[in-house]
Amino acid sequence: MDGEQYLVRELLWNGIDGRSFDLVRGCDDQILTEDESFDRYPAEAQIALVLEKHGVIVELETCKLCREEILLATAHRHGNGWVGNACCWDDRLRMTA
Repeated sequence: MDGEQYLVRELLWNGIDGRSFDLVRGCDDQILTEDESFDRYPAEAQIALVLEKHGVIVELETCKLCREEILLATAHRHGNGWVGNACCWDDRLRMTA
């Protein structure tokens, strides 16, 4: 988004089963979820909220298959709608795109 890469980093804790996930800006490794990490891998709408708090313009669309909110920057145009990269895009759809 805006030429910048963002990633979700999984944190594993020694001695316990707990995990958490942070949203990180790729160029400088800045943790954008410094207030509170996610307990589970975040949905695209959750990622969008964090990015918007940091001044990043984010466009959301609805996946035509599962109806989840998806980031338009990573979605795939398919037929008359959009398919989410994380939720529904797979090899079968890739062959028909």
